[in-house]
Amino acid sequence: MDNIEKIFTELYYGAGYTITCVDSDGQEECYDLWFEKEDTVYCLQTIYILDGVPVEVGDTIRYSKSEITKKLIEVSSKDQFIISEMS
Repeated sequence: MDNIEKIFTELYYGAGYTITCVDSDGQEECYDLWFEKEDTVYCLQTIYILDGVPVEVGDTIRYSKSEITKKLIEVSSKDQFIISEMS
């Protein structure tokens, strides 16, 4: 949980993160995560991957802090979970 709090702090100060993992069917999942201060919401955008290459940007879902915390815990339990700061 300390790692999640650190991520929230970094998001607040303008950092963005890319999250990758593998679902139960073996499909790679990818998301971009950032914080919108004006609306105080956390945005999670789906990135569609084909053969390890991002090919399409999907929907962006806006979450409250409690909702995104639940989502991050859910995603972090998947195989090959990696969260890295966007460059």
